[in-house]
Amino acid sequence: MAKNNIKTKEEIEIMRKAGKILSEILSDLKSMIKPDLRVWDLEERFIFLCKKYKVLPSCKNFAPDKFPPFPTGLCISINSQSVHCFPRRNSIIREGDIINVDTVIALEGLNVDSAFCAQVGKVSAKTKKFLETTEKALNEAILKVKDEVKIGVISNTLQKTMGHEGFNVLKDYAGHGIGYHMHEVPEIPCYGKKNEGPSIKEGMTICIESLACSGDDRITNMNAWETKMSDDGLFCIFEHTVLVTKNGYEVLTK
Repeated sequence: MAKNNIKTKEEIEIMRKAGKILSEILSDLKSMIKPDLRVWDLEERFIFLCKKYKVLPSCKNFAPDKFPPFPTGLCISINSQSVHCFPRRNSIIREGDIINVDTVIALEGLNVDSAFCAQVGKVSAKTKKFLETTEKALNEAILKVKDEVKIGVISNTLQKTMGHEGFNVLKDYAGHGIGYHMHEVPEIPCYGKKNEGPSIKEGMTICIESLACSGDDRITNMNAWETKMSDDGLFCIFEHTVLVTKNGYEVLTK
């Protein structure tokens, strides 16, 4: 993990370019989502687009510590599946499902990370509210970003926005800094008190993750990578890579 997450102007410009590419890629993938889609089609399209834009799919074969290599370029979870799940060739999404698409790409050695959740066809009013609230929590948290703001302000905003609508946030996973490594300092939890944690600094690049669940936040590990919500409730993620500026922020993946 990198000790310093302050980027140079040159590094920021590369990440800005990569962020625009990732935004285009995710927009393309989102347009494919419909009932009876074969999930593997999203993975194949993603790899094709990475080659087209001359970027690397950072998740594919990523193997930190003693983990086995991650098998795909995309993290994809459906309904109660949670973080670090991957697309499978025999998986089909159906009317009423929700699907999370999360990925990282690298350009000239620098990474950017973003994620979205989409409904498949028609979903219940409560499910729609869950997705809308999770995205709102991310947007509200991003509005808090500027030089010298404590991480707790961001974390508390995520937790309060979800809790206000009767939903919950994950406690075991968090947002993070990003750059030459997928995960750099600081860690940005989805919960906490406003005065907790270190302050973010101008020039930092951070990933704010709205990691939400419809019920209990406990997670079950299905294997070395894949997880699911223990209560079989829904999981949802919205995420952006954000540059911290002196008086605010710039969303690099929007």
